[in-house]
Amino acid sequence: MILRDVVADLPLVWQAAAKRGAELEIQGICHDSRRVESGDLFVTWKGEKWEGDAFIEEAERRGAVAVVADSFSGESELPCLLAEDPRSLLGAVASRVYEHPDRELCLVGVTGTNGKSTTVALVAEMLTESGKPAACLGTLGYRFGSLELGGERTTPEASDLFRILRRVRDHGAEAAVMEVSSHALVQGRVSCAGFDIGVFLNLSRDHLDFHKDMERYYEAKSRLFELLNSGGRAVVGVDDSWGVRLAEAVPGALTFGENGAVRFASHDLTRNGVSGVIQTPRGRFRFRSPLLGGYNASNILAAAAVAEALALPHRSVAKALESVRPLPGRMEVVDGGQPFAVIVDFAHTDGALRAALGSMRSLGEDRLVVVFGCGGERDRGKRELMGHAAAELADFAIATSDNPRGEEPEAILEAVERGMSQVADARYEIIPDRARAIERAIAIARPGWSVLIAGKGHEETQIVGTRRIPFVDREVAMRALGEGFGSASIE
Repeated sequence: MILRDVVADLPLVWQAAAKRGAELEIQGICHDSRRVESGDLFVTWKGEKWEGDAFIEEAERRGAVAVVADSFSGESELPCLLAEDPRSLLGAVASRVYEHPDRELCLVGVTGTNGKSTTVALVAEMLTESGKPAACLGTLGYRFGSLELGGERTTPEASDLFRILRRVRDHGAEAAVMEVSSHALVQGRVSCAGFDIGVFLNLSRDHLDFHKDMERYYEAKSRLFELLNSGGRAVVGVDDSWGVRLAEAVPGALTFGENGAVRFASHDLTRNGVSGVIQTPRGRFRFRSPLLGGYNASNILAAAAVAEALALPHRSVAKALESVRPLPGRMEVVDGGQPFAVIVDFAHTDGALRAALGSMRSLGEDRLVVVFGCGGERDRGKRELMGHAAAELADFAIATSDNPRGEEPEAILEAVERGMSQVADARYEIIPDRARAIERAIAIARPGWSVLIAGKGHEETQIVGTRRIPFVDREVAMRALGEGFGSASIE
C-alpha cells in the first residue's frame, strides 16, 4: 500500500521533504525502532522518559522508509509526517496497512479484572472445536496453533495487533480471542478494531494508580462495548454490581452468572475439577472440566455464554471444556507426591485473592496456608485490602515480596501488615524473601492441608529495582517439596 493512501484523511502535516515520499510502498508499520523491518512506516512519539524523534535514525538504519512523529529535529532523510498525537493514529494506519484483518475474523474481546486468560483459552478452544480455528492473544502470549507471536503486553499496541491478526488469518485462523485490558482501552490500542463479541467478566480494585478511582476504571472497561460491530453482542457477567449496571446499559446483552441467562443448573467442585449442568437459552448440557474451584467455574460459565452468543454446538462446547487443562499460573497444581494440595495462582488483587482462597476452601482441605505479596510502584491502596483478605480467609498467611520494582519490600509489607492486623486472631508471618516464604509454607504443611502461592503465577522473573531476576513460583515450590515438608510448626 502506498504512503499517500495509508495516511489519507488523517490529521497529519507533510513536511516539505516528505512530499517526495507520497508514492512509497509501505510494507508494515512499527512503533519500536528495535523491531523495524525493511519497508516499515515508523511511528514514534514523546514518552515519559524520551523524545520520540531520538529513535528515528535507528529506525532508518533498520529499513524504515517513512516516519510519523510529533517532532522531527534529527538528520534523517526519511520522509516525515508530523502529528499532534501519533499514537492515536496507530490503529487507523495499521488497519489500512494490514488490510483490516479484524473484518475477516470472528473477533472476541474479553475484559474484566480477573479470569481473562482462562476465559480466552476456553473460548478459543470452543471455537476451534466448532470448526473455527482460533488464535489467542493475552497475558500468556499471542499464538495460533504452533505459531508463537510473542506477547510483551496483555493487549498488544495497535501496530502489533493488526500485524498479528493479519498473520494468524493468513495462517488459517477464522477467529481470534483476545484479552482487552483497561490500559489498552484508554490508550486506544483497540479503537480501530471491530469486535463481534465483547465480554465483561467482573470488576474489582486494581490499577487505580492509573485510573484513580473505580468509576473511571469501570468507564475504561465499558469502552470495549462501543467497539462492537453492527450485529455484535455483549456478554456480561452479573455476579457483581458493575456487571449488572453494564448489562442494563448495553442493549441485547447476554448475561451469565447466578441470575444470568446462562447459569449453572447444578455443579460440583472437587479436587478433580468442575462438573455439572449449564442452563442456556437454547437448552441444557452436561460438562466436565479439569479446571479447579469456584474461581474457574465462573470462567467456564463466561465461556459458555460466549458460545451461546455465537450459537456454537453444545456438544463442541462440552468437548472443549473437558480438553482445556489448567493454564500456567492459573490455579496450577504443583505435584511432588505430597499429601496436601499446592496451588500457584496469579491472584494479585484483593478480589482475585479472595476468589482463589474461596476456591481452595471449596476443595474441602483441613487448613489453608497462603503465601502472597503486592507489587511495587502499583496501586498502593490494595495492599491493606490484600492483607486483610489473606488474614481473614486463610488459617495462616505469609506475606512476602512480589515484584517490588523500585520500592523497598519492607515498606510494601508494612502496608500489607496493617491490613492483616485488622483481623481478630489473625495468624501470619512476614518473610520478605519470596523463596524463603514459599519454603516456610511447604515446611509447615501437613497431610490434608492446602497451600496457595499467589501473586506471580506464570511469571518467570522477579523485578527488583531495574533487574529481572529469574524466579518461578512452581519451581521453588517443587524444590521445597523435594527437600521435605511438615518439618516445621506454626508458632
